[in-house]
Amino acid sequence: MISLSKIRVGLGIGMIPWVLAGCAAPATTPSVSPVEPATPTNLPDTPTHPAVPTLPLANITCNELSFYLDPALGTGYECETVPESSSSDIPMDIFIYPAHTELAIQNYPLTGTQSPPQVYIYPVNRFSELLPDVLPRRVSDLERLISSGTWSSRELPFLPPLPMIQTFFSHETVMSFNSGQGVRFITDYSESSHPISNRTIFYTFQGLTDDGTYWVAVTLPISSPILPADADFHTLPEGYTDESWFQNYPFYVRDVKEALEVQAPGSFFPTINVLDSLVESITVRQ
Repeated sequence: MISLSKIRVGLGIGMIPWVLAGCAAPATTPSVSPVEPATPTNLPDTPTHPAVPTLPLANITCNELSFYLDPALGTGYECETVPESSSSDIPMDIFIYPAHTELAIQNYPLTGTQSPPQVYIYPVNRFSELLPDVLPRRVSDLERLISSGTWSSRELPFLPPLPMIQTFFSHETVMSFNSGQGVRFITDYSESSHPISNRTIFYTFQGLTDDGTYWVAVTLPISSPILPADADFHTLPEGYTDESWFQNYPFYVRDVKEALEVQAPGSFFPTINVLDSLVESITVRQ
């Protein structure tokens, strides 16, 4: 176990919560809707991947996306169709993307986090045309991970593209949703060697529909009782100085990853199982 008790609030990473499509006006006015009550039902088995557990009917629909939102995770949502951004004048990959669906969950139980509670549906072919040196390789990595269930790289496939580095991943597992398969994990992204806290970690799912048409990305804030609510560079974890912090940062990240790995899924908030249930209920219509 690592000692993180002396980390205090105040991390200023310089990043606002991700609104990566904010540089372009939405093609349609975002629609905000309440969550409708759902009636439990049994989901049919599919021949292409293992059946998911019995889940309630979807109570949210946004373009081609539908899923069941537990009222404990939110009471409304905003559905947006983000227009394509393909300008060659913008040098960064984060500003190049196809027209896609984004759904933001409203009244999520965690606030003030680095990552927003959102679901993204990206068309794979068009995204690959726009970023031919990035997306095809990322799709291949995800397909290989799904088929083998193992991975050896230091970073797992992730969308949307971020101008930050994936610090670590833990609690990773391949899982199915109604329309395909993917990988779930807890992670953290950083511009610099920042202390890890509950403000920065998040749960994510990265998957592909069975026919490979869509990439499904889910980001949901999550917290662990072993991490501070927030952290900054002014009060470093016990045993570190300003100089030793940067020299030993990889060992600090390793210790945090190992400490999180041994935490039970139910010790997180929201619990990993509750977030898994949201992912498992996702359907993407063709």
